Amino acid sequence: MVLNDYVQAKIACVVNSLDKELMVKIRKNGKCWGASVVAWVVLAGPAVAAGLTLVPGAVVYDADGFVRISGEIHNNTGKTVCSPQVDVFLKDAAGKPITVTSVLTETKKGLHQEPTDGVLSTRHWVPAGEVAVFTYLREVTKLGGAKPARHELKLSAGACEGALPKISVEGFKDKVDSVGSHEVSGKLRNTGTVPCRSPKIVLGYYGADGTLIETNYIEPDAYFQKQLGPGKSVNFSQGSLAAPDWRKPVPFTFKYWGDCASHES
Repeated sequence: MVLNDYVQAKIACVVNSLDKELMVKIRKNGKCWGASVVAWVVLAGPAVAAGLTLVPGAVVYDADGFVRISGEIHNNTGKTVCSPQVDVFLKDAAGKPITVTSVLTETKKGLHQEPTDGVLSTRHWVPAGEVAVFTYLREVTKLGGAKPARHELKLSAGACEGALPKISVEGFKDKVDSVGSHEVSGKLRNTGTVPCRSPKIVLGYYGADGTLIETNYIEPDAYFQKQLGPGKSVNFSQGSLAAPDWRKPVPFTFKYWGDCASHES
């Protein structure tokens, strides 16, 4: 898949040239969210690590010019955690650390923090016993000429504050066309007691062997940066959901979770 295929955003965004992979994320639903993601990773101060476990997903060190690492974060802490994140340490074949240049690493440098690279999970609120999914994506050109051959991951998450939102997914439908692209639809319902800002459905793409190969989310335009009140619902739909490697597409199925960007107590 060429870069232009990724940048079919519904809203025009200005993205720092350091990170074309943020443009890849924009194509998932056309929203500008790169800056807020960086702000959370840099400023939130993750406080939870013990009790989070990793289930590795698909890893490709040169996926059409990108490093792509997917996986699951299992929450065994006994409580809900917020915005699980993954610090990613790339290494070459000899085990030498690779320096990554990204918006995140440059921002950390400016704040005199250790310039580790990483990614947030696609799911913000993760109750005890449940799963968050992530896909780390970086341009190979941002690795200083180094070729990654292995990696290490470090998990952490933030402590949640206030009443917890609860978003259920109802009537999920998945139609697959003749070339293997998916069209999904359904309804998000606020079954909690507090309003949910920017409700969304989080999607995990799973191959035939059960391996997570990609993540995505759908955030209905009608409630983008708006509150979905308790008991209220909103429909979602999106088509042309394909396997991440267009040259070697593989069949996949979805696992899904309701989520929201924040809550209002």
